[in-house]
Amino acid sequence: MNEQYFLNEKGQFIIKDYQQQKTFASFLPGIAGKFGIPIWAFYVNRGQGIASFGSSNKDNAIMEFYPANKSYQNVSTKGFRTFIKLVDEKEVYEPFRNLNQNISTKMIIAPDSLKIEEENLEIGLKTIVNYYILPNEDYGALVREVAVENTAAEARELEVLDGMPILVPFGIENEALKEVSQTISAWAMVDSFESKTPFYRLRASAEDEAEVKEMTAGNFYLSFEKGTENKLLTPLVDPDVIFAEKTSLETAPGFARKELADFQGEQILENRFPAAMAAAKKTLNPDQKLEIASVFGNLSDQERLSEIKDRVLEPNYLRQKRAESENIHNYYADHIFTVSGQKELDAYSRQTFMDNLLRGGFPLSLGQENKKTYHIFSRKHGDLERDYNNFLLEPTYYSQGNGNFRDVNQNRRCDLYFNPEIERDNLKMFADLIQVDGYNPLVIEGSKFYLDNDLSLKKVMKQVEGEAKAKFYQRLGQEFTPGEIAVFIDNHKLELKTSFTDFIDLIVEEAVSWTEAKFGEGYWIDHWTYNLDLIENYLALYPEKKEELLFEKTDYTFYDSHVKVQPRSQKYLLTENGPRQYNAVISDQAKKKEIAARNKFPYYLRTAAGEIYTTSLFNKLLTLVLNKAASLDPYGMGIEMEANKPGWYDALNGLPGLFGSSIAESMELLRLTRFMSAAIAETSSKTEIKLAVELSDFLDNLDHILTEIKTDQDFLYWQQAGQIKEEYREQVFANLKGVKKTVSLRKINKFLNKIEAKLERAVELAKEQGGLYTMYYSYQAEEYEKLASTSENGLGKVTVKKFKQHKLPPFLEAQVRGMKILKDQNQAQSLAESVKKSELYDSKLGMYRVNGDLSKESYEIGRARAFSPGWLENGSIWLHMEYKYLLELLKNGLYEEYYQAINDALVPFQDPKIYGRSILENSSFILSSLNGDSKNHGRGYIARLSGSTAEYINMWSLMAFGKEPFKFQSGELVYAPEPNLIAELFTSEKRLEKLQLSQKKSVEVEIPADSFAYRFLGSTLVIYRNPKRANTFGQNGVSITEFKLIAQSGEKYQVKGSAVKGKLAQKIRAGEFKEINIFLD
Repeated sequence: MNEQYFLNEKGQFIIKDYQQQKTFASFLPGIAGKFGIPIWAFYVNRGQGIASFGSSNKDNAIMEFYPANKSYQNVSTKGFRTFIKLVDEKEVYEPFRNLNQNISTKMIIAPDSLKIEEENLEIGLKTIVNYYILPNEDYGALVREVAVENTAAEARELEVLDGMPILVPFGIENEALKEVSQTISAWAMVDSFESKTPFYRLRASAEDEAEVKEMTAGNFYLSFEKGTENKLLTPLVDPDVIFAEKTSLETAPGFARKELADFQGEQILENRFPAAMAAAKKTLNPDQKLEIASVFGNLSDQERLSEIKDRVLEPNYLRQKRAESENIHNYYADHIFTVSGQKELDAYSRQTFMDNLLRGGFPLSLGQENKKTYHIFSRKHGDLERDYNNFLLEPTYYSQGNGNFRDVNQNRRCDLYFNPEIERDNLKMFADLIQVDGYNPLVIEGSKFYLDNDLSLKKVMKQVEGEAKAKFYQRLGQEFTPGEIAVFIDNHKLELKTSFTDFIDLIVEEAVSWTEAKFGEGYWIDHWTYNLDLIENYLALYPEKKEELLFEKTDYTFYDSHVKVQPRSQKYLLTENGPRQYNAVISDQAKKKEIAARNKFPYYLRTAAGEIYTTSLFNKLLTLVLNKAASLDPYGMGIEMEANKPGWYDALNGLPGLFGSSIAESMELLRLTRFMSAAIAETSSKTEIKLAVELSDFLDNLDHILTEIKTDQDFLYWQQAGQIKEEYREQVFANLKGVKKTVSLRKINKFLNKIEAKLERAVELAKEQGGLYTMYYSYQAEEYEKLASTSENGLGKVTVKKFKQHKLPPFLEAQVRGMKILKDQNQAQSLAESVKKSELYDSKLGMYRVNGDLSKESYEIGRARAFSPGWLENGSIWLHMEYKYLLELLKNGLYEEYYQAINDALVPFQDPKIYGRSILENSSFILSSLNGDSKNHGRGYIARLSGSTAEYINMWSLMAFGKEPFKFQSGELVYAPEPNLIAELFTSEKRLEKLQLSQKKSVEVEIPADSFAYRFLGSTLVIYRNPKRANTFGQNGVSITEFKLIAQSGEKYQVKGSAVKGKLAQKIRAGEFKEINIFLD
């Protein structure tokens, strides 16, 4: 830390003179609680911070959305503004602008809020601004509280003008703001001005359509001076009154010329973009403050304004809401409550957990006995720096948003460690999304529910009464989310015979549910690989359920898509540059209509008889093995990019067109075949399974060519396996026949062994002389035949007879995936040494680059080639993949190497002056030393919503309790944590820490010296006591000798040894202990 950047005692990150530091963009979390309506709000370290905010998405901005580079330029004029008129001195001063040596500023970043301060020693004024999202309300709003303090020795009269110079009326979408802002202003109007509650909207819909709709929803603004009986200030909505001829908004000559407090002059309320400002006048004695509170939000109906106003103006309302906001965020963050010898790591763990749930969602268990997992707060990672993504924060209670399969899957990997009630729900959701062709939809839109029988409908309706009962009955005839039901109850004043939460639990209990997902824009080759992580984490908590999970539960389904992968005969096209693979996927319109016509479970694959096809998880995994094993490239090495998209490394977007392939997915396929073979060996009761006849035939045909074709006949295998796969996909695209065939596990195991041998050869061929694995291959068609037909765009179709392989430079991902399949620690050690000697290691930063030198590659490989080295996805420190690598060091038991690496690479251990933003927040990438901009080497770009959060939480779990905290041995459950902690992570002194148990209840816990503490399974405080302050690994490491357990009921138990077995272990997993002290020696 240094003088400009530091952590305070509350764990908040402080940046002094923030406007003189490196620019960065970030955001408020957009969390308003389970029973609140979220608002999105982005900020930068310029001006007064907040650069844009709104409801739902970019199309519902209240302050216009601008990308980061434009926000840095605009925020000082178009963002929030404060003008202070020193009445006696006839001078107007604007804090947070025109800084000089007499002015000091500070930015204080908390998990739930943003505060900025400015002290002007020359004028004798201090200005403090605080922002947070209004929690636990039935409307969404951003709260801004401004305090101007007189720090001079004498009293002075001030007039303070504060607010937004431009507020976007509801109904103007982002594209209209950017393209036709002049024209669209003709629809704009301000209502409810006379009651000092301005309501901003368009008069009617502005689309050039026959149907025109009147607007009822709108954005609102309320402002009052604190300590004056909370009376509303007179709003200033006409920007001309404030800025007059200064249309640049640089200064406010209108305010300078006349008094605007309680302004009674004329204001134009239409046909222009309005302001949202207000002025207050007061004489301040020394150390006295003038405080203005403002609320900016969105309402579905103007009629609610009066009620909202009364609520906001209640004494202590905002103070209470401020406390609620802090408690809500502490409650969620404290699921990963950590107390170690490094406070930066403790605070970083909390922030990382929060950021992880923003992308993956927080898992709630809803229902009564038949619990269902429902994720709240998730959203696609879109912000000022990720301006390309269309994020969504559902403006309802139980808010959920959209996300991509890969992102959401990884961010939910460790959910079970914080809510074991989830059990297999996450795993089943992502397994169900796998299609019969081995691919999956891209866009995850959340869970939908449906009451599919009269008995359930009657149970729910028994708890409802009042005038809106009939309307509610009709509403239940459609699919719904808990949030939509909550909004209906509120909007229609529905009367319930039970509590609101019990009613939601009832309706979820009685409903069936599915995951709403959409095709998106292509099929990535890596998405399926993350499902095995979910399986392994499930078995780390429920090891006794392995056979049940894989074989006995037969309620898994296949996602039914209208988009199919074209056979090679249709996508191998002749271009001016030679043969390429284009138009790899097509949409079948008849299938699309068929799916849309289904009123429930629309995306579940049917049989020929129209029934939903169900199967076991093992069968779904076998479906993946068959499809992927038949997709090896012409050299028998990587998995082909046959469906228009690459793998995790999106920036090689052109590689599919070059017949590209990736060894990473071959490695993952090898990992999966080994897992399945082991599962077959371990099963005691299963000797056979029932497979769909189409899959059984696929298995027989692929097994046959594996037997008949020689090991080195890779091209012949590629031809024949590809043909078998294409014929199978054509058979199953419409539906499955519904006929099942019995297949022995012995036969399947023999098949898996053949695949395993083929993949081990592929991996060995991918290993280069320097010890690294080559990740990507492209292929040039050396011999081909033209076909008679052409594509829709006139390109001739071809059959390729011979390919020439081209290897791309090294990528870190191949080493990461490679570490997952190495058979011993020595191999992992050797690979780690090779990585550190290679161009993947940035010796200046002590970090790991995402890839090697691409300068000799064609621009045709994708956008990565167009980026300068060290920037974005070309040779930068891409944090997600670097963290994946660090995780594998830890998983492979390379503890010394791991702790040495994180000392250089982990974000909380960075120098914030170099990193350029809060060291509690991850970035997508860090500029590497390959880049010519040497002054920014080590600087982080693109805030927070990175997959690195999932990797860190996984690292945290391995450090805290190891790979498998629960085991199943000799017929009983065993709790045997295996912490992997370095000595420095144990506290050096006693610590008193606040632990937020719920949104309303917190306790103070005492963590003794020489300890490491964490919260386990969302309910139990675990404290390792290590009086020797030694590592918990290595030859001289300490190990567990004793447990002392305190139950929630207060009962105490003592267990000697390194494990807790039987019923006590079951109680630990069930969350029945509030504290476990574990002694190390």
